[in-house]
Amino acid sequence: MNRQRRYWLGALTVAVVLVGGAATLTWNSLFASTDPLANSAATFTDFANSSAYVTASLTMRGQDGVVALHIGRDWHINANPASLDNLITSTVLIEHDGTQHEVQADYPPGKSSGITIDGTNILVYEDGTHILVHRLAIKAGDRVLMRAQACNNQGICLAPATIPVIEGQTS
Repeated sequence: MNRQRRYWLGALTVAVVLVGGAATLTWNSLFASTDPLANSAATFTDFANSSAYVTASLTMRGQDGVVALHIGRDWHINANPASLDNLITSTVLIEHDGTQHEVQADYPPGKSSGITIDGTNILVYEDGTHILVHRLAIKAGDRVLMRAQACNNQGICLAPATIPVIEGQTS
């Protein structure tokens, strides 16, 4: 093979690589999904997180209070204690200096979800459930939190979340 032919083959190889790269870029720009959900891991994470369906608010009465759960339609969270060891127990916490501690609380009995796992009826909290908390010593910078895992009525559960409790009225 002579020198001129080798240069011609080398130039052809470079041209094929450049044209192939340009075609790939053009293809991706013309046919990329316009669906924002398909291009957003953050959106999926937000959906998959229980905080998308659960919020909580706190009404204080001196050092005691009531945490009210606000849970989306057709969703629930596990009761405290959870019906099975592998389920996430719903818990009220206080975060102080980055460390979370459970608060003293009277958790109401859960309601039957209608779901049975390994012969155990799964007990849950639904929208409007109230949890009585006692001797909350909330200091400046502290946050009241709710640890919960949302599940829908078909038994599909989302990732658990630690949700800030919105502090409401003081009476």
